[in-house]
Formats: sequence, C-alpha cells, structure tokens
Amino acid sequence: MLVLTRKVGEKIYLGDNVVITVTAIAGQQVRLGFTAPPEVSILRNELVARNESAAAVEANAGGESKRQRPLRMFRPGQVHQPV
Repeated sequence: MLVLTRKVGEKIYLGDNVVITVTAIAGQQVRLGFTAPPEVSILRNELVARNESAAAVEANAGGESKRQRPLRMFRPGQVHQPV
C-alpha cells in the first residue's frame, strides 16, 4: 500500500487518464474529486460489497430476487445529489 500526504488542490495521477484531486479537508473527513474517462467505473467500497451481496442473493434465489434500485455511478461532468 502506498500512503501519501496531500494538501487541498494537490493531485494524484493514476496511469495516463485518471486524476484524483483533494478538494477539501474538514477534521478527519477528506473530499476527493475524480477525473476519469467514461469507461472507468468509480465505486465506493460499500457499493462494491452491496453489488457482490446482491449478486450472491440472486444466484441463490435462481434469479428471482426482489428488485433493487440500481446503483448510480460517477460520470465526469455530472454532479450527484445525495439519494
């Protein structure tokens, strides 16, 4: 694991086309901005776990599980409001 210290406005580059920018720091909360091409999915850990859990339930139910609300994914240029 690579651990970095960054200040507000500083960036981290992943490969040639993914940029992570520190946009705000308040106490122990850090706000990050991500810039990536549309084909790159950006999901929070809890959403990945929820997707895996839902897939396991659906596999065990033979595909007849209760319909769940689709997850919203980040797309560059869009502003998302809390659900």
